[in-house]
Amino acid sequence: MCCAAGNVHAQELYGLVGRQRTPEIDETSYAYSIVYQHNVAEYALLSFTWLNEGHVTDHHRDGFGLQGWLRWLNSERTFDATIGVGPYRYYDTTLHPTATTSINEHGFGVLYSAAVHWYALAPWILQMRYNRAEVSSSISTDTLLFGFGYQFESGDRLGPTVPPRSFGFTSPERNELTLMLGSTTVNDFSSPMGTAGVLEYRRILTPYIDATATAIDEGEAGHVKRRGLAAQLWAGRRFLDQRAMIGLGAGAYVARDDDISTNTLGLLTMSLSYDFSRQWHGRASWYRTVTTNSRDTDIIVLGIGRMF
Repeated sequence: MCCAAGNVHAQELYGLVGRQRTPEIDETSYAYSIVYQHNVAEYALLSFTWLNEGHVTDHHRDGFGLQGWLRWLNSERTFDATIGVGPYRYYDTTLHPTATTSINEHGFGVLYSAAVHWYALAPWILQMRYNRAEVSSSISTDTLLFGFGYQFESGDRLGPTVPPRSFGFTSPERNELTLMLGSTTVNDFSSPMGTAGVLEYRRILTPYIDATATAIDEGEAGHVKRRGLAAQLWAGRRFLDQRAMIGLGAGAYVARDDDISTNTLGLLTMSLSYDFSRQWHGRASWYRTVTTNSRDTDIIVLGIGRMF
């Protein structure tokens, strides 16, 4: 991937755990979340959230949220309070209304959030966060989460680092070829698993945007025995002195299942890479396939790649 001129600031990554409550059926469950946070200005920020809402009766749901936030920051810059709102794309394993088989429902809602951050342990950050996932076509939930975050590059004072610094190319390599192995999990109530393999070609278009072409073999995971080709466009940021990258990709996946015809699926991917040298890197990726026939899967893989 690319290298920067100067440090990259204003990025924070969080891991959070806690509890979820579903008021309409009066049940609770576990919840956990991964949050990428980007400080746009002193009192404004953006975030991308993956939220797993746990398991309640007839619903195993998670989703992705993109939110804009406003911040109040104390004078010592050790504590803030924030509120955020944005669209929530959910993926729910639930029961078919006229049968006992599970189906994968997809839809949109709104994610309302409030959070506080304690920056006194910089570069580590303590966060407490409340989410309300308001969904008219499925259950609505409340989650209360606690956890830690990390500032990738700290500034010369406590608190959020703003504004972000731009970066450009300093290396001639614009291509990556990565081989990854891992597992496929089918999103139904029994969660059968199989062995997955991925070969990815990545082209770096700008310091912030990549494109990939990927061959995916999902192995044999229960009733799903699928393989195919995918194309995705990515947004990403570098950190840790430009040796690491996090990115989000979206695109289409043309796949053949052994017992049904070829279909075009949606594909959403989160990925993390680390450069061991100028040419070699390690990469971990999580692919979420989105189907119209209730054969959604999660493909989690890890591997080694080379730049050229």
